Amino acid sequence: MAPAYEAFRNRLRKMARHYDKWARRRGLEAYRIYDADLDEFPVTVDRYADRLYVAVYARAGEEVPEEEYLVHLTETLEVPAKQVFFKVRQRQSGKAQYEKLDARQQEFAVREYGRTLLVNLTDYLDTGLFLDHRETRRMVGEAAAGKRVLNLFAYTCSFGVYAATAGAERVDNLDLSNTYLDWGRRNFAANGLDPDRYGFLRADALQWLQQPADREYDLIVLDPPTFSNSKMMYDVLDTQRDHVQLINDSLRRLRPDGILYFSTNYRKFKLEESAITGTAREITAQTLPQDFRKKNLHRCWMITPPGAE
Repeated sequence: MAPAYEAFRNRLRKMARHYDKWARRRGLEAYRIYDADLDEFPVTVDRYADRLYVAVYARAGEEVPEEEYLVHLTETLEVPAKQVFFKVRQRQSGKAQYEKLDARQQEFAVREYGRTLLVNLTDYLDTGLFLDHRETRRMVGEAAAGKRVLNLFAYTCSFGVYAATAGAERVDNLDLSNTYLDWGRRNFAANGLDPDRYGFLRADALQWLQQPADREYDLIVLDPPTFSNSKMMYDVLDTQRDHVQLINDSLRRLRPDGILYFSTNYRKFKLEESAITGTAREITAQTLPQDFRKKNLHRCWMITPPGAE
């Protein structure tokens, strides 16, 4: 075996041994084992219950040695080949993360901090659960009891699940995709929640937020994609360009003592703090999970309305 592959196997084995124990103690079935730790092997390996999701980062046109990776993963981590799922991730823009890639519909459940969340490792580029926001979800859950919660760009509504299972008075999930809102309803049902008791709103968040605010919320989660040019949208969304408008429009719907959680995965993002009507405090250090060693994956702020203590 080539020395490089031996180093890869050793790293896989070491990280799996450590994080398998770490995750069991925390009640987590979905977590990262290998985080592109070695430059020669630019992949991430996430465990979802008894399966592996392997994201390979490749340049356009670059050949990906999936078979070689598969051999080392199956032998080192003792996972059957049929339970290892590969996705090639290249530099993309627009709505790429939402495009359907397959139709096997192999949806299954994983547990996370006492919640049940449904994932799919085959049909889309993303799995239905962003693992790097695990601690942010827990933070929202810890603050949601008795509160009215708005989950914008809800995707599969995992933030809403955390809020609802924590005893939120009201939870509204807003997304442009019926596919993901339906997924969100299944997530609610998987946790013993009646989806009909909660809000699932199909709308363009950028446009919806500009409408008159007919309801105030105690907690708002704002986690927009970096860029989206979906044909269903009224306009193109660019989070760097549009974040001030998104944040200020969200603050209009927040109660005076409320909290807005804003996050982005755009690595070059710069918050225009002086243009925001509220007070922003960066909490990225508290929201990045321990199993993600690359510390520039997302940034997160807690924002309060003007005049709030």
